[in-house]
Formats: sequence, C-alpha cells, structure tokens
Amino acid sequence: MDKRLKILKTFLIFLFVIQIGYAQKMRSQHRDLKTSNVEQFHITIAPMAGEEIDRILLNTYIMIPSYALQFVKVKGGFQSRFETRIILLDEDGHQLYSKSISQTLTAADYLETVSRTNWYYVDHTFSVETKKYKVVCELFDLDTRNSGVKEKSIDLTQYNSDFTLYPPLIMTQYKGTWQGGKKLLPSFNNEINPQQSFISVHISGKVAAEDYSVKLILSDMKDELIAQLDSTFNNSVSFFTQKLRLPIEEVHGLRVKLDVTLEQNGKTQKQHIELKIKRPGVSSLIRDIHEAIDQMKYILTSDERKQLSKARKNDKEALFYEFWKKRNPSPNTNGNELMDQYYIRVAYANEHFTSFAPGWKNDMGMIYILFGPPDDIDRTFMSSNRNARQTWHYYRVNRSFTFYDENGFGDYRLTTPYFSGRAW
Repeated sequence: MDKRLKILKTFLIFLFVIQIGYAQKMRSQHRDLKTSNVEQFHITIAPMAGEEIDRILLNTYIMIPSYALQFVKVKGGFQSRFETRIILLDEDGHQLYSKSISQTLTAADYLETVSRTNWYYVDHTFSVETKKYKVVCELFDLDTRNSGVKEKSIDLTQYNSDFTLYPPLIMTQYKGTWQGGKKLLPSFNNEINPQQSFISVHISGKVAAEDYSVKLILSDMKDELIAQLDSTFNNSVSFFTQKLRLPIEEVHGLRVKLDVTLEQNGKTQKQHIELKIKRPGVSSLIRDIHEAIDQMKYILTSDERKQLSKARKNDKEALFYEFWKKRNPSPNTNGNELMDQYYIRVAYANEHFTSFAPGWKNDMGMIYILFGPPDDIDRTFMSSNRNARQTWHYYRVNRSFTFYDENGFGDYRLTTPYFSGRAW
C-alpha cells in the first residue's frame, strides 16, 4: 500500500509541475494581448538560392492589410502613418541586420481604409550563412502608438547539402491602390482560387551543373490526382530558380496538397505543402466547415440553433453558407468581410487564450470574438501570481468584463456570466 501511495504522490507532484509550467505560459500569452488590430499583418520567410555557394538569400515579406492600420480623418480623405522594421537575429538572439521603413498612406474614402483587398507590402532580402536565425517584424502605428510584433525562427542548417530543394513559394496577385495595382507576391496563407487556370509556383535550390528535372503533383486530401507537371531543365551552374505554372481545372473542397520533387543523377529531394482553396464568401482561415459552424455559436439566433440541431450532417454546410449570407454587409461582392473578421478573432483566441480548452471556447475567447480587442486592460496579480485578475474595458460600447484566475493555471473565468447581447 505504501508503495502505491508513493507512486500516486509522485504522479500528483509531476502533474502539478506540468500545470504550473503551462499556467506560466498562459499568463505570458495573456500579457501579450494586443488592444488593437495592428498585429494583424502577415510575414512570409523564403530561403532561395543565390550565386554565392556558401550563402542563402533569405527573403522576408511583410503584408499589411488596411484594416491593421488606424486611419485618421484629414482634408480630402483619410491618412495612416506607420513604421515597419525587419530584424535578423542569430540563434543566440544577437542582432545581425535591421531594415526600417516609414510610410504614410492616404485613402479617398472610409471603405478604402477597411477594405480587405487593399494591402501594403514591405520586402527585404538578407544574404546569410546556413545557420539558425530568427526574423522579427514589427509594425508601429505612429498615430495610435500601438505596435504589433511577429517573429519566426528558421533553421537553414538543413540546407547544407550541394543537392537541396528549398520550400516552394505559392505566388498570387494582390491588388491595392498604394503600390500601383496588382503585384505578384507570396500568398501568406498558401491560398489559391478554385476558378484560376493555373497555380504559380516559384522553386529554388542547389544542384550540380547539369540537367535536372522537377515534378509538381497537385492532389486532394484523399490523394486523388488533380494536376501534375513534369519539366526538365538544362543547367550550367550550381543553383537554380524556376517560376512554374501548374495548369489546373476547377478544384473542390477547402484544401489540396502540392508535392514538389527535384531529381538529378538518381538523387531526389521533396517538399510538401497544403494549399487552401479560396471560396467566394468563405474565410481562408476555415479548415473545416463543421468546426466553423460550432465556432459560430456566439452569434447564432435561437431559430438558427434549432435548424442546426435538426439538420443532417450533409445539410449543415448549406446552412452555414445561408447563415453567413444573411450576415454579409456587402452581398454584391465575392467576399464577406464580417466572416473574415469573425474567424480572424477565432484564430487569435485560439492562439492566445487556449488553456484547458481551445481558446475560442473559454470566457476570454468568447469576449474577444464578440467585442474584438479591448480598448484598455487592467491587470492585478496576487501573491505568487495566483488569483490573477484582468478587466477588459470597451469604451466604445461602454462595457467592461472582469476575468478571474482562481488557481493560477491560466484558466480565466468571467466573474459575471455573459449570456446574451450579441456584439455582431
């Protein structure tokens, strides 16, 4: 019996240590909560081959949507002033390179400031050795003084071989008014249009100075072939870059797979990525329709809930489209900006508020999804960081919500339950 009690005691101590570590991680995430949309920019990092054998070109792209910026009314329209900064760090956190740019954007009307089709992009290329790095990108709004920071780590040591295929880039055209119309740029979410006639794929790598071949295979999630492309190239140098077009017909579903294979002299290198299908009126953040339906629970009416509870599984997808069609603020366009913003908030909640349940399911996630970033946050930590309390203030709707973490495990609960009053 004593032995069993000892084992149980050891297990409970181990579990408690795990929970403490997890709670510290949750508290760190909650402290990082942004109070604006400024963090909703996107970064893409793409290694590519260059002429220097022992170095790699590290391409960094920042895509800034108009809704991430704060536009202020000025004579003749609206204006936003911001600064972007790209920093390259080594694996020990030492700064190696930095690139900054300040910009002022103008918009003729309010709709242009919130449009999901207006983007500003910043790109920079670092020439680096095959080591481990961290890229830090910051967007600083000069009017509101809010800032958003995103960082990505990249391990280039895996590309030391003389025969290497770098991850492929899916390119797409972004349109806007600030940089001269449409620009062919990396798709920040590997998104393709189901009606497009081809996929633009940029590939790069290191090879011997002789012929090599590249094969592209596009398939659905059940491994059924959609399209493929086989190409052989003449080569007289130790690296290559190719811009390929993979012809396709209309694809179905929400996701497909792209496999890229490089072959030369019996050697093979492969890269695999998933692509998202851009459906008109469907957010690109949605991975599964039935999960997306569950995530709508905060804004569904009682009648809509009854419809879903009685509907067969195959009919729920049609109801999903119907529900969001009714909530489309611009029904004459292909997009649904309200849906996009809703699932951006869901994704943010999952990233920042996940504890013992997915972030969108808990109290902080619910309030964030319904009301967006708070205008201000008050935080109180008791002894040993237990009994932590946060109050989110929404001055624009004259509401405040207080969350209490009784056990110090990052599981924040509303002090007063919130049942109704849809904010959307």
